[in-house]
Formats: sequence, C-alpha cells, structure tokens
Amino acid sequence: MATNTIPVENITGVKWGSLVLLGVLAVIFGLLVVLFPTISATVLVELIGILIILVSFAALMLSALSPGGWKASILLAVLAIIGFFFGIATIIHPIIMGEVIFLIAGIALFLGGLIGLVLAAGESHMTHRGLFALQGILSIIIGLLLCVLPILGVALMVLWVGVILVVYGILGIALGYCIRSLPVA
Repeated sequence: MATNTIPVENITGVKWGSLVLLGVLAVIFGLLVVLFPTISATVLVELIGILIILVSFAALMLSALSPGGWKASILLAVLAIIGFFFGIATIIHPIIMGEVIFLIAGIALFLGGLIGLVLAAGESHMTHRGLFALQGILSIIIGLLLCVLPILGVALMVLWVGVILVVYGILGIALGYCIRSLPVA
C-alpha cells in the first residue's frame, strides 16, 4: 500500500526577518497614507492613471495580435486608444480625473446594487436572498454617496488603504516573530 507523503521543509528556514521588515515598511507606509491623505490621494489617482495606460497598451497589443488582426478587433483597439488618453489625462489632472473615476465607480456600484436587489426580489428559490438584498442596499447607498460626493469617496478610499497597510504590517511583524520562535528541527 502506497502512502502519499510530501516532504515538508523546515518552516523556520523562512527568513523571518524579511517578514518583519515588510511588516514594518507596511506600517510606515500605512501611517504616511493616513497622516498625509491629500498627497496620498493624488499619488493613488496617478498610479491608477499609470495602470489605465498599461492596461490600454495591453489591450492594443491584444487587438493587434488577435487572429483576425486589426479588422476583427477594431472596437478593442478604439477602447485601448481612448483608455490611453484617459490615463494620460489622469496623470496630468489627478484631482479632476479622480472625481471622474469615482463618479464612474459610483454609477457602477449603484447599478450593481440595483441588480442585486432585483435578483433578491425576483428569484424566490435562490439561497441567501437576504445577503443579495443587503449587498444591493449597501451598493446603492455607497454608489449614491460616491456620485454626490466623489471627493469623500477618494478620502475614504485613501484612509481604507492606509488602515489595510497598517493591519497587514502588524500581521507581518507578528508572523515573522512567530516563525522566529518556532523550534529548529
């Protein structure tokens, strides 16, 4: 009878110091984001602009390399070019484009919330209808909030990113020291 065993390396062989260092860096960056939200929001929106440019470039290459060539994927190529200019505008005018991005996100959340409510109300045999309804209501509220006050949405997102970085950093530090305290086999 064969046994399926997988050799396990010593977990303490992981460089615990690198986890602690990453945790400390995450806490520092998280605190900087929370303490300087205006600069952080501007940088975050500019990074979103860079991401839009990279995704647009990838879409343009995908369009060019598709089996049918440019003719078969002209819509993808046009969207890639529009996205490229949208990304450039985001880098040049981050505050205005940040508002536009969060307005679009608010509209998407509002529509997603409506769909969630319709699903919860219309599908009587669906399990967890209440969760779909709750998701729909929360999405509608957050979507309307982002549409009416997009600057508040940017501020909340920046603070959320800062808090996540601090929590991630604390967990990384704790994990590093837990690994360090394991006995060496």
